[in-house]
Amino acid sequence: MNKSIAVTNKKSIMKKIGFFLAVIMAWNICNAQSPVGKWKKLSHVSTYEGQKFDSQQALLKQRPCAEKIIWEINADASFRLNAANSGCDERYKKIQQKMYSETKWKLEGNKFMVSATNFVVGQTYLISFAGNKMTWVGTEGQGTIVYQKL
Repeated sequence: MNKSIAVTNKKSIMKKIGFFLAVIMAWNICNAQSPVGKWKKLSHVSTYEGQKFDSQQALLKQRPCAEKIIWEINADASFRLNAANSGCDERYKKIQQKMYSETKWKLEGNKFMVSATNFVVGQTYLISFAGNKMTWVGTEGQGTIVYQKL
């Protein structure tokens, strides 16, 4: 084979590979999932004295209405618990919603932070997505929380 043809073929192949990698990177960036939306909490698994427990499942045994609570992660950086249509009693709804009335969120890379004190104090989680599920893994022992997008 002619040496100049071989060099031309290699350059062509390298350009195609570079273009393909650029397309994959652009696709990943465009399809990066955002936490913004309405979510249902599926589980909150923590460890206490060496034993794992799911506080969300324990809550649902006491208050089945909590299954209809919606967690709203809004584009304005607010993070709200919405119990309006849960069917829970009014007192419970008011208390729960008040607890999250000032909570804000921010995302830095894969670190998702929530705080009710403008990030003077707060909690940090490593966030990941798989299909319509979002998982938070606490960086300070808060356990693992799994949400499902509505």
